[in-house]
Amino acid sequence: MIEALRACGASWWHIVFQAIVPSCMTALLSWLFIRFEINFTNAIAVGAAAGAGGLGFQLAMTSSFYFDFHEIGVLVYMILAVVAILEVVAIRLRKKYIIHA
Repeated sequence: MIEALRACGASWWHIVFQAIVPSCMTALLSWLFIRFEINFTNAIAVGAAAGAGGLGFQLAMTSSFYFDFHEIGVLVYMILAVVAILEVVAIRLRKKYIIHA
């Protein structure tokens, strides 16, 4: 495909966005979403361990200070829902950008 674009006189940017990016889109999306999930998990862990704020801090405070088990349940379900939504979006985007040869 790159040779065909070069033969037609395509510029470097056309080659990148017409041949290279579409061929590696699924790998880029997979990497993007795995990094986002890792950062989300780390944010919750740091918030719980260091008191840095966010959902992790709220989870740590409700479990160790307030002992409000209903709020702990709600926070855990919220975290699971966010992770599930991220996974569904990632799967749909991967299916959309799979290149059929």
